[in-house]
Amino acid sequence: MGRHMLGSQTREQSADTDAIRRCQQGDISGLGLLVASYQVPAVRLAYLLTGDNELASDIVQDSFLLAYRGIKRFHLGEPFAPWFYRIVTNTARQRRRSARARREVSLDALAPQADFQPEGGLVFATSRSDPVERAEAGETRDALLSALATLPHKQREAIALRYYFGYADLEIASVLGCRLGAVQQRLHAGRASLQKAIRQRYPWLLSAGSLPSSPDV
Repeated sequence: MGRHMLGSQTREQSADTDAIRRCQQGDISGLGLLVASYQVPAVRLAYLLTGDNELASDIVQDSFLLAYRGIKRFHLGEPFAPWFYRIVTNTARQRRRSARARREVSLDALAPQADFQPEGGLVFATSRSDPVERAEAGETRDALLSALATLPHKQREAIALRYYFGYADLEIASVLGCRLGAVQQRLHAGRASLQKAIRQRYPWLLSAGSLPSSPDV
């Protein structure tokens, strides 16, 4: 990792620490700073877990309020993102259970609704200048998102955190509140489930080199 990246991470953590300190002192402006930094990736995560844009936005809004109310329990100096994403994940679980009791969320509609570019190595970048390449990249992304939506929720959580957010096994365990062995099992089963869904629905992806092959991808 180069000096520039280390410096950037240090500045980001310093900004987070300042924002968190403000929140812990009851200054609501600190929450605004955290929202500016984490709203977009948090909505991405919530969307990957639910397949519903409106629900994802509601989850993130609730999560920021929960984070603000519990911010005094946060230890300054620790990274904010894993702590906050754990709140997002827990809130998504609760909202999914509530949504199931009221209605069925159509997972088949996930790909056409996507209006963001997920992070990580699971999808192709879409910053190509050639419109044909952009269309192909978008088709690949949508197919992967649709396949991801077929996974059981625990597997989907682990796969999303690994391949869209780049988290290591221990970080995923911290976010999901489970043992390391459980994370490794979910990742293994999740990759198998994802490959099965792609073989059944989008076999052309198998020759595109789009599938994760190991936890270290």
